[in-house]
Amino acid sequence: MNNNFYNRNGNGWNANWANGGYWKNRPWNAGWYAWTPATWGWWDWNTVGWGIAGLATGVAITSLVDEAANRQQIVILVPGSTYQLNYGSVEAVGLYGVSFAYNLANGPTLMGAANCQAGLLNGQVPATAAQAQLLNAVCLVAYGSGS
Repeated sequence: MNNNFYNRNGNGWNANWANGGYWKNRPWNAGWYAWTPATWGWWDWNTVGWGIAGLATGVAITSLVDEAANRQQIVILVPGSTYQLNYGSVEAVGLYGVSFAYNLANGPTLMGAANCQAGLLNGQVPATAAQAQLLNAVCLVAYGSGS
């Protein structure tokens, strides 16, 4: 196993990520993902029960990643949830997939997978608003434009 995959320094952080550098130092193409309510077909029928109208914006997630990178930290708290996303673990898989590590409220580290085009988290439609927020955050970190 390569412990320095994608040129990540100790603990998964890359010194090039400081000062907004995460976005231009991903080793894959990005910038296509921009969530709207029409992005995922399942969105409308879940929002009423969840009581939310939208998800965290690209600007909000970009700001969280940039702030964490400037502190040499690799974890962000996903807005609207108690999920902690290890953005340093995010890896694009194929054209729309993502693998990543996360935890819930300082619990054990879990591995996750997402399909950003279909809106699936670990192969399923998110069951809660917090899971939808995690899915969106992961997709923004992997495929967002960084703005």
